[in-house]
Amino acid sequence: MVTILAASTPTQFEDFRVLVRDFVSWAVATSSPIKGDRPPVFAKLDNELANLPGKYSEPDGAIFLAYVDGEIAGCIAGFRSDRRSLEVTRLWVLPKWRGHGVGDRLVQALLINAQSAGYKRAVLRSRKDMKAAHKVYQRAGFFDMDGGAYFPNFGDIEIAMKRNID
Repeated sequence: MVTILAASTPTQFEDFRVLVRDFVSWAVATSSPIKGDRPPVFAKLDNELANLPGKYSEPDGAIFLAYVDGEIAGCIAGFRSDRRSLEVTRLWVLPKWRGHGVGDRLVQALLINAQSAGYKRAVLRSRKDMKAAHKVYQRAGFFDMDGGAYFPNFGDIEIAMKRNID
């Protein structure tokens, strides 16, 4: 059984840290030109993880965790990008739990939370090769947008997506 929770306890924040570090290890291993180098997008990660919930604090942001039969399975987070926009980030589902709807449920939980917080849109950036994640976002109503017009330092290996929140 999949359970989605808003992270609020030290144990839940630690589960989020473990998942984000797992994602970063995967991202570095699969994309970095020099193995072991962290892409610039992760430059402030250690500080972010040390100070949770930080920018993900309610009501401007949120962290959601997925557990399958009590075992950590995935995460997602969002934070205020501008007055009306939530930036979606940190979607990661452990390989063991992919294909079980975990990512879809995490995205939905974050979007419901964003609507309750009064956001009008959700935006995100992602590596072009993360096709499975893009499909999760598309199923949730996200569509491609011009990332260079929205995100500073937008790279040519990235795509950007957005979704209106009604």
